[in-house]
Amino acid sequence: MITIALDAMGGDFFPDTNLEGALLAAKKLPIKIILVGDKVILEKKIKQFSNFPTDQISIHHADEIIEMTDSPSKAFRKKKNSSIHVGLNLVKENKAQAFVSAGNTGAVLTASTFILGRIEGVDRPVLTAVIPSEKKPLVMLDMGSNVDCKPSQLLQFAIMGECFSKEIMEVKTPKVGLLNIGEEKEKGNIITQQTHDLLEKINVNFIGNIEGKELTKGNVDVVVCDGFVGNNMLKFGEGIVKMFKAFFSEEAKRSLLSMIALLLLKPTFKRFKKKFDYDEYGGAHFLGVNGISIIAHGSASEIAIKNAINMAYQSVKTNMVSKIENALTKSELQNISEVTVSGG
Repeated sequence: MITIALDAMGGDFFPDTNLEGALLAAKKLPIKIILVGDKVILEKKIKQFSNFPTDQISIHHADEIIEMTDSPSKAFRKKKNSSIHVGLNLVKENKAQAFVSAGNTGAVLTASTFILGRIEGVDRPVLTAVIPSEKKPLVMLDMGSNVDCKPSQLLQFAIMGECFSKEIMEVKTPKVGLLNIGEEKEKGNIITQQTHDLLEKINVNFIGNIEGKELTKGNVDVVVCDGFVGNNMLKFGEGIVKMFKAFFSEEAKRSLLSMIALLLLKPTFKRFKKKFDYDEYGGAHFLGVNGISIIAHGSASEIAIKNAINMAYQSVKTNMVSKIENALTKSELQNISEVTVSGG
């Protein structure tokens, strides 16, 4: 049975949200969950739940917590017994097959890279998210872990993103696009131009450059960009959803007629929320490390934690790490990169 290590002390609402998310996941999936965190606190909380499935959910003690304000590098050096460190070491020691955390993103990224190591052939692991669109969810990477990237690294992102789309999103032949300021091949800076050339040489279904406005349409399955652009796109999208929610809430207060009209549209708003709410997509996958590491939003709800655990489960079940390693090997990226660089 697949075992997932969950950072019980991560997120803004720990440990309650993590416990509730673990319970939801345990009811749905054939898994075991290890709650990593302060044993005294967790045992006290567990007593508040009736019929808690102790045969399926256990506790592994970790007496340190990495705060959201902690420096990732300092926390990695000084808090060796944190729930993040201990949870990732469980994966490294094969006592768990995946790690999920809603804690300090930088700390999880740093610890994942150093504790789990990188898959052979990966220069930089990449933060990968599933984002909604009109037609279907799509995969976007990098979402913030690498603000400056070389063309060869963006090439690796494309291959890893394609694997993720195939295995987790179940897209048979994912369409891969390069986020740029125009569709023409010569658009963008030298990095995107060189990346475009490289993507045409490898065995992925590369459809060319795509502009930001195309993301909402859902005509692409994998979107490749550097972390600076990706993170800003993600935050902008989150802001737009919040703006819509705030707008309709204010409109409902304006008049009785407005309130009645919005009440009639309530089923539509529910469908909108389900389609565009971050919680429905769980967390971001840190692809390229030699193990499964999922990072949920700090304000994640129990639904988001459940879905992040589900993503971890699916990643283990489909042998994501091996699939990425095989895809990188088959692509012969090293030879392609060397030819491109030496050829100018």
